[in-house]
Amino acid sequence: MTNYRRLISYIYAYEGEAKGKNIGFAKLESRNGQCKLSVNVKKVYVGSSDLGVYLLAPGKEIFLGSIFIRGGSGEFRAAVAVDNAADSGCSMDQCYGLTIHEKGESWRAYTTIWEDAVAQAAELELAGVTSESRGNPDEQIHKK
Repeated sequence: MTNYRRLISYIYAYEGEAKGKNIGFAKLESRNGQCKLSVNVKKVYVGSSDLGVYLLAPGKEIFLGSIFIRGGSGEFRAAVAVDNAADSGCSMDQCYGLTIHEKGESWRAYTTIWEDAVAQAAELELAGVTSESRGNPDEQIHKK
């Protein structure tokens, strides 16, 4: 197998900033320069409009296509190039999640954030916080 990666991530309902229940999952498999995405959702009730599926990248959403919800359930499948996801100029390594929402309206969304991205962001934020930069531990204890 050449450069095979697989990721399964749970999708949660969000209204504004409030995280709700698990409504499905996204599965990504990349091999030989191509990434196959599969999204399955249940208990999603929307009006008459279909929902857009977007990859999350720094500073933008990358439109992949529409997911058709019937009877509260829906499936979506797509294949994108690993080095240029949906001709966006972003690689799949830059993407940190996936979201589903009405086109032009993202207040009610169904989103998953891949844990690797969260861990990498935490590493970057904590990179400057070392014992040397915080000073003497004994002095810190006495200050408190």
